[in-house]
Amino acid sequence: MLSQQYPIFTDIESHIKPLLIDVLSTDKIGVCHESIQLDSVSSSCGKVEGDRFRLLIPYARQNLTWNVFFDSQYPEMGPDFIFNDNSFLADTDIDTLSVKVPSLTEWNPSDKHALLNVLIELLSCYKQHQMQLLQKQDKLQLECNMLMTSTEVKSEDVEMILLPFGSKPTEARFVISLSVDVSQLEARTYKSESDTAMLLIIFSGTDWNRIIVQIFFSKSLEEALGGPRALNLPPLPPDKFLIDYVPEVKKCITDKINSINQSLIKRREYISTMLALQNYSSVEYDSVKFSYISMMLVDHEDFHVIVKIELCAGFPNEKPIILLMSIYHMEGPHTVYREFLENFPFKAHWNSVFMVKKLLPHINCAIKSFKQNTIKNYCS
Repeated sequence: MLSQQYPIFTDIESHIKPLLIDVLSTDKIGVCHESIQLDSVSSSCGKVEGDRFRLLIPYARQNLTWNVFFDSQYPEMGPDFIFNDNSFLADTDIDTLSVKVPSLTEWNPSDKHALLNVLIELLSCYKQHQMQLLQKQDKLQLECNMLMTSTEVKSEDVEMILLPFGSKPTEARFVISLSVDVSQLEARTYKSESDTAMLLIIFSGTDWNRIIVQIFFSKSLEEALGGPRALNLPPLPPDKFLIDYVPEVKKCITDKINSINQSLIKRREYISTMLALQNYSSVEYDSVKFSYISMMLVDHEDFHVIVKIELCAGFPNEKPIILLMSIYHMEGPHTVYREFLENFPFKAHWNSVFMVKKLLPHINCAIKSFKQNTIKNYCS
């Protein structure tokens, strides 16, 4: 599979290939839980097989570009690196390197995880490097130190970076992985073991007082919560610390989960009530999310109408959408004649039985008008 995804694997030195396959097949690297990407491959010493390549390393929702160099004439030797951040490990001596990156100084070419271990250790060093750079900025230093010593956030769930590289930084980014209990979420089309919520805070401006906050969800969680836009994040003013802001965001997500569950309960009650009162009229309904029910209703002159009731995620705070559809007439090649039912009785605080009992007579009256409209439009 990997050889199909990366056809240039056939042009890579045989002793390097298993090392690279192991790196590229490993996901959940860093806080963002993403995989390392292969950007390019080249060769040294005029050989055809590649022994050097460029990797894109996920870090703080950025891609760090690291060039990896092997010596094809000495496969037992470990790799050299060139980093796109020139300040990283610029003056590191061999003793310090052996402590920080032991997998490199004790390189074992027969271990297929050898390169991955080196990259993970280097990534940890890079985080320490960025933390040291933050110490030169008073506000950022305080934010960083509070996060790293907090019981609210684990240090391994935080990544930070100053941009651009190699010059006076104009932007600081903090990425925080949020541990949120989503086990209470029901009615999910699929569940994932990698449900993640990622908070991105961007500081810029004079004294780092211009702040932008974004939140990102894994695909499965985004589907369940309705996406970042469905979440009303609290503001982050310049005088509030991240360590105080993170619990507010977690509570915001928890409140959203509770709201979703309460809506599901109300939708389930509503459709169950409709089924109980209109059992023989039911055509189909959503038995997972309880988002709709369709019924075949008939008036005293044997005129049949399909009535579809849609319940959105905001129910009962948002009214149902009710659609009357003809089984006799088409508006187009693939569209039946339809009308939306407006101005029907509904209050969010009513219980489901009262809602349904107030609605059904209104639908029956609307069928008469709907029947007249179809006769007028299609039988004249």
